[in-house]
Amino acid sequence: MRIAFNMVSLHTGGGNRIAKNLLLSLENHPEHEYLIIIPVDKGFDYILEKSRLPFTVIRKPHRKTSFLSRLWFDNVQLPRYIRTFNADVLISLTNISTFFPPIPHILLFHHPHFVYPESAYYRIIGKSEKFRKNLEKICFRMTLRGSTITVVQTPVSKERLIKYYAPYIKPEAVRVIPHSAIPITPEPARSFTYSYDKNTFYLFSPTRYYPHKNLELLEKIAQKLIDMNISGIKFLITLEAAHDIRGARFLKRISRPPISEYFDNLGFIPTECLEDIYRHSQAVIVQSLLESQSFSYLEALHFHKPILTTDMDFAHVVCGPAAQYFSPEDSEAWAEGIAELKKNPLKLKEMKRVSAARAEEYLVTSEEVCQAYLQLAEEVRLLSKNN
Repeated sequence: MRIAFNMVSLHTGGGNRIAKNLLLSLENHPEHEYLIIIPVDKGFDYILEKSRLPFTVIRKPHRKTSFLSRLWFDNVQLPRYIRTFNADVLISLTNISTFFPPIPHILLFHHPHFVYPESAYYRIIGKSEKFRKNLEKICFRMTLRGSTITVVQTPVSKERLIKYYAPYIKPEAVRVIPHSAIPITPEPARSFTYSYDKNTFYLFSPTRYYPHKNLELLEKIAQKLIDMNISGIKFLITLEAAHDIRGARFLKRISRPPISEYFDNLGFIPTECLEDIYRHSQAVIVQSLLESQSFSYLEALHFHKPILTTDMDFAHVVCGPAAQYFSPEDSEAWAEGIAELKKNPLKLKEMKRVSAARAEEYLVTSEEVCQAYLQLAEEVRLLSKNN
């Protein structure tokens, strides 16, 4: 079978990791031929250079393009690449893809903004961002219409997708394939230079600045900890001031005493250093308003870390009993929960045990994910032939 993988917009974050782990596992399946469409300089070349397989690779330079140029790529260039390769199936991991695929099309949906219209996120962002999201939703609906099968990562995502996009998709055309956080990086793991204090309780919050990540909540939690006279707690965050002006403002606010005592910004973290930071952290905090599956959850479970997170459906479906859940608006409850974990080592130990049990129950391997996609590709190819 000849399979085209559209990974072109997966520059950073979870989508980038999904693509890399899938690409790594394709090494175990030389029985197929692959066209890989990737962004330039986003970590894929390390995998491809070591590959035993003769991938056909198309690299697209990354730049913040207009909707018109994205539409041109998705609906003119991408079909052209597919036809030239003579692909049997297209697998797009990109949320939005070609509207009129010339072959059977499997689409991965992992952009939670499209299925949480009630989210506080839409009260945070400005008019221009709302306008952009509306344009993206239009493109997503058009992509759904042309897809053969849409893949989601959790049952919650499936329910919401069917609820909000019923005119564009049939329930039987939605499949759940969870993703794997392991390996964390294709490169060899290495240590991260940071001086840990054995008397400090570290909470790791691995994310870039986006409005839905709700990082401002950490500032409010820290202020509550100050009011409660609780010290010895540090949030490890991973922001780049140049990435977003709002992130730069947030960093400026938390750099002022006394709140600065509760934060260390590690900056951009190469994925090969993540394991080291997880191992040195006592807990993982995910204060997000929107997620699909979140690699932070999967990584925390893999390293058997206690999780403190938002009391929302996307968190419960992944973390189950392995997390403590809090309202995204109740910073005092978060602060009290953190203080309790710090002073109660038995509770911390029990949460680690439950996290390990949840990891055993919930996590899947990258090879299992890869096999699921390849089996689905064979299914839609045969369905297309029979029709």
